[in-house]
Amino acid sequence: MTRRHSLPLAIVLCSFWFNSPASAQVASTSCDALAAWAAGYQRGAEWRPNQLGSRYWVPALLAAPATAELFGKPMLAWTEAEAGGIVQAMLACERDFARARQFEQRNALETMRGWIRNNATAYLRALAAARAAIPASLAALDRAPASPQLLRFYAALARAGANQQAFNAANQAAGQVQGEPQSHARALLAALRDLPQAEIGPAVAETANARAAAMRGVVRDALIAEIGRLPVNAQSLMALANAPQSLRQQYAGALGAEDFAAIDRAITERRAAIGAEAERQIIAEIAAAPGDENGFVAIDRAADERSLRLLPEQNATRVREAASAQRKKTADALFGPFQQALARLPTTQDGLDAIDGEVRPMLAAWPASAAEHRPRFQEAIEARRTVILAAVNRAEAGAMRGRVYQGGGVELEFLDRTRAVMKMGGGQAVAGTYSEERDGRVIVTMNNQALVLVREGRTLTGGPATVRRTR
Repeated sequence: MTRRHSLPLAIVLCSFWFNSPASAQVASTSCDALAAWAAGYQRGAEWRPNQLGSRYWVPALLAAPATAELFGKPMLAWTEAEAGGIVQAMLACERDFARARQFEQRNALETMRGWIRNNATAYLRALAAARAAIPASLAALDRAPASPQLLRFYAALARAGANQQAFNAANQAAGQVQGEPQSHARALLAALRDLPQAEIGPAVAETANARAAAMRGVVRDALIAEIGRLPVNAQSLMALANAPQSLRQQYAGALGAEDFAAIDRAITERRAAIGAEAERQIIAEIAAAPGDENGFVAIDRAADERSLRLLPEQNATRVREAASAQRKKTADALFGPFQQALARLPTTQDGLDAIDGEVRPMLAAWPASAAEHRPRFQEAIEARRTVILAAVNRAEAGAMRGRVYQGGGVELEFLDRTRAVMKMGGGQAVAGTYSEERDGRVIVTMNNQALVLVREGRTLTGGPATVRRTR
């Protein structure tokens, strides 16, 4: 005949430790009912409060309906003291079963008692702390002033209970909250990890949603005001160009479509205002460019294309037009004095040297933006060079006999009408012959190799080598 056991000890312990009038006490039950319940334990079957990374878990049996039916309320409604009373009652039943040599029932109770004493008690302690910490943290955060960082946190917090990824996003948003509120945000999330999934919405998500909704307009207006204060410079234009995308990345889920539409309007208006003022300043800088060769560089510096690409198109177009007009004005102002300077060059080798060594490089150094104004300057240069070269060629006309040319470590001496000697840098002399052609070329042959030299003024040029007459 099966013995029947009651739980007078459980009732006594629960009455001693648990006296909250707002909660029903754990119900009395028999040892046989306890043993039958404990026999439902399945090794490896776990229950966790949520999927947010809580450190706690208990056997699935403790969260099953059978537990609430047996004890009169679910495990999540137990206090730590009630769990202790259940443990003591189970221990008493274990002793009764042991005395009756009903070891299967005793062992089943012993197993579940261990889970309640360790895992369940630890979790109930953490759960009580979490249920107290969450409203305290929310109250502390409610005293913090509205800020973009806090809005992002509330928006992320409203979704934090969905899964581990959402919880991590809220944790990341908490790290952006400034000052003391960050510690409250961290404490709230730490407590949230131990809250049962069903409690997250009422205890946290609903409040976070309401606060985000209340804060949204304040943060939106603050962002719009900040946009309106951006100074007139290239950095502001760059920030405004990137703002629509960057703000949507920062405030995705925190601000709504209407908020972003209002922000976009503010961006457009501020960009237009900065563009108009920047246009005025740049055009004034262009107009102040010097009227010499340095003016082209100054114009390019003022109308830097990298900055113009940041301007609204209509402003950039007007700046480019002003820069183009100023370049033409500069070129026109330069051309007359340039022609006069060319005319003053002597019709000698010095004049050719000045053109080749100074005037041509100066023109080549003009920036690419002034390229359209180069041709008339180049034509003037070449016309003057042609005149000077003709005069020098006339002065240099005549036989090569007796002339000496030097350059690049080489000395070339024309001894008579057919013979020539070339001396290298080391002093070695090589004898050869030469001939003068009708077109002015001189062909020098040494060691069975011919070198064709072109006469131009006082120089002879053959390939990369150029020598100049010294005697």
